[in-house]
Amino acid sequence: MPDVEEIIRRLAACTEENRAQFQGGLADFARLHDLADWEGWFSPYGEETYSTVLGHIAPDDVVLEIGAGDLRLALRLAERARKVYAVEVNPLVVGPALEIIGLHLPRNLYVVCANALDFPISPDITTAVLLMRHCQHFERYFNQLQAAGCRQLLTNARWKSGVEMIDLVAPRIPFQQVHEGWYACRCGAVGYVGRGERPAAPAVEVNDCPACQNGK
Repeated sequence: MPDVEEIIRRLAACTEENRAQFQGGLADFARLHDLADWEGWFSPYGEETYSTVLGHIAPDDVVLEIGAGDLRLALRLAERARKVYAVEVNPLVVGPALEIIGLHLPRNLYVVCANALDFPISPDITTAVLLMRHCQHFERYFNQLQAAGCRQLLTNARWKSGVEMIDLVAPRIPFQQVHEGWYACRCGAVGYVGRGERPAAPAVEVNDCPACQNGK
């Protein structure tokens, strides 16, 4: 029986042929599922990104991975978490991945081919993973996860770079109370208030930022 890393190597070997952006019909599929810009593209991340995510996962976590792609991260999440829901919209990406995994699919890994925007979020989910720098629906995901009682979101969708851990139950202040410094909003927008040097200080979590007021 191959170990998880061997299966992941097989998945990685098929990356180029599974890139959805190079397959016919993607434009029609994107319109059907309300995928904007690059949201329908399949672009795996490097090991550093996945390692950062895995470092936040505890044995009792129930994880929802949004945009699970070829399941290479989901397999590793299933090794650490109590349960993993891996949701991927594109059947041409997740289908071949399931064929490679075959009968080695972990019992605690639930693979769903569906639009995550429509997926009913189970109240037992404690952690969500959204690795999608080009995400155009961050606010909808944030609101749905928060409403379901999810505690944390691991994502690169706001800052478009490294992974951040967002505490979904932490209080957020009105943007008007930020007089200087970095801010990050529940709508997905980030920015800086003030002039001069911009120190690398943690961002303040806010509601109702200028992007919200302008309808993004």
